[in-house]
Amino acid sequence: MITLWGRNNSTNVKKVLLTLEELELPYEQILAGREFGINHDADFLAMNPNGLVPLLRDDESDLILWESNAIVRYLAAQYGQKRLWIDSPARRAEAEKWMDWAN
Repeated sequence: MITLWGRNNSTNVKKVLLTLEELELPYEQILAGREFGINHDADFLAMNPNGLVPLLRDDESDLILWESNAIVRYLAAQYGQKRLWIDSPARRAEAEKWMDWAN
């Protein structure tokens, strides 16, 4: 099961939500950050010492990951079935350049 902590009005959380939806992955969202709090609780900080959203836990891979671009890259590589992950390192680098620039 994939669990995502973050609020819907966060640009960085939206990137992850769009990726999850595009890949049609089942997930649970826990509203966290700003008005929802949670991100400064001890349990959250144990997973992400930065105390920021988004935070993703993938039980299938036993992975906890934060930083939206890292999460999007992981989801694309792990579950993208070549739809969202480019095999060519040069072409992938071009796509990643724009993703990182837009952040």
